[in-house]
Amino acid sequence: MRRPLTIFKRLVIGNMIILFLIVIMGVVVSYNLSRLQSVNQGLVATNQESIFTGEQIIGTFNMLVQFDEKYFVAKDVDYLNRFNEKKRILADEFKTFYSLMETPEQKEQFETAWHAFQIYLAWFDEKSKIIYSKISLDFEVLTQERRPYVKPVLTHLNQILTTTRNIVTQKNRISGQMTKQIFMVTVLTTLLTVLVGMAITVVNTRSIRNSVQRLQHKTEEIAQGRFEEIQTINGPKEIQDLALHFNTMCHRLKELDELKANFISHVSHELRTPLTSIKEATIMLTKGFYADHPEKQDQLLELIHNECQRLLNSVMRILDFSKMEAGKMEYRITCLNLPDLLRKSILKLAPLAHKKKITLEFSPPPPDLPNVRADEDRIIEVLDNIIGNAIKFTPFNGKIEVNCLIKKEKKELLVRVTDSGPGIALEHLEKIFYKFKQIDNDLNTRMGTGLGLCISKYIIKAHGGKIWAENMASNGTRVSFTLPQSP
Repeated sequence: MRRPLTIFKRLVIGNMIILFLIVIMGVVVSYNLSRLQSVNQGLVATNQESIFTGEQIIGTFNMLVQFDEKYFVAKDVDYLNRFNEKKRILADEFKTFYSLMETPEQKEQFETAWHAFQIYLAWFDEKSKIIYSKISLDFEVLTQERRPYVKPVLTHLNQILTTTRNIVTQKNRISGQMTKQIFMVTVLTTLLTVLVGMAITVVNTRSIRNSVQRLQHKTEEIAQGRFEEIQTINGPKEIQDLALHFNTMCHRLKELDELKANFISHVSHELRTPLTSIKEATIMLTKGFYADHPEKQDQLLELIHNECQRLLNSVMRILDFSKMEAGKMEYRITCLNLPDLLRKSILKLAPLAHKKKITLEFSPPPPDLPNVRADEDRIIEVLDNIIGNAIKFTPFNGKIEVNCLIKKEKKELLVRVTDSGPGIALEHLEKIFYKFKQIDNDLNTRMGTGLGLCISKYIIKAHGGKIWAENMASNGTRVSFTLPQSP
């Protein structure tokens, strides 16, 4: 069966999913921003420089043509020198311009422009040689002749600039699309993260809320006196564990409710029976019954006295138990011989055993048995409760064996009372020490307040010992307790 997740693990997993989505969003946005930066860098660094260099070449070439005209008109060597200087500058600019070409189209246009420029320079060299000869040159004719060599250079350079500007336009469009894409991805990822976070929160909250509401509803039922267990809860592990403890509490409350009902029933019986006897005996005395028989009136007075004592004992037992529960019971500790206390209790209860023809046997204790420090009255009360229960549950012609031993390794004395009764079911062995708990075993022995063994457990624990019950291999039950030996 799959173990449920705790609230902590649910929150951690939910936060990890949200964090994972945020990381993915960051990676995607970073990647697209890197691409966008690369496009923009290419746009600024390469293409803008290419346009600037192309325009600079056109400007330099126009200055070259001007020096060409001035040279042919003035025939001044200074203009020729300036022409050659611009030609060298222009050659360097062409090299730089070529390094900025990106596409095959640009490079092809550059080759054409460079070839046209070389043709122009060759024409200029040829015409400049004629100046130093005696052949006259008509400037108008020279201008008309030069135009076909100049125009191709400018035309191809402008084509390169047009192509470069188109590339810039295209990259701007791509940059805009990437910006839009980054925006959409960011928005969608953010929405997805928010939706997933809300879904995780809703699922966790609903699971916890539903479980808590069921527990709250069950608490209201308990407040109304219905102690039914809650069904399985499909929720966090903490809530399921709480439901298990809740069911344990319900089971215990149900037992306590039954114990309370039994206690009221038993106590009412314990109080009603002696009160009824006292009432009837008092009525008989006040009406003058047995006026001529004083001995019978004495019997009625003795009956009233005994029932009053019985009633007082029941009330005192309940009061003692209340003190023990509150931890306010006082004990008069003295040094005692435990076998002597056993003999007193056995002697007191022997008539009850004889009445049921039960053999009540006390095995001789070991010699030199150490004493114990205890409250004599309370230990005798424990013995009376244990031996009295054994007599009550042992059938006619049965047997009860009482032993007193020493456990040297733990420096304590052990008392065992073993009967030949029907035994106690395993699930009831511990419960017989609960308050107001009585086990009937179909022997019709449910009587008293159900506090005897519970009080005995309090007394033994207060003396530093332990008390427990166990079933024998054959029929019967053994109740044992220990007391620390006197130092």
